[in-house]
Amino acid sequence: MTGQQIINWLRDEAILTLEENFPPQGNLFTAGLDSMAVMQLVVAAEESFQTILTPADLTRENLSTPNSLANLITTKTPKT
Repeated sequence: MTGQQIINWLRDEAILTLEENFPPQGNLFTAGLDSMAVMQLVVAAEESFQTILTPADLTRENLSTPNSLANLITTKTPKT
């Protein structure tokens, strides 16, 4: 999974409204990621990627950019 795929997914799931040219290394908190959006993100990730994100996973570092979020979801998603 890539940061660009996460950007598209965040848009598709209506978790965040990101500018068209939002970069994969862009700051999601600056773009509007707040506690409510994080909860939406957790539920959507569980549904979309069959992954479980624990409270310990929800760090500022893991959620700060599309790239870091892609890495988190990739590492937490079971391999098929």
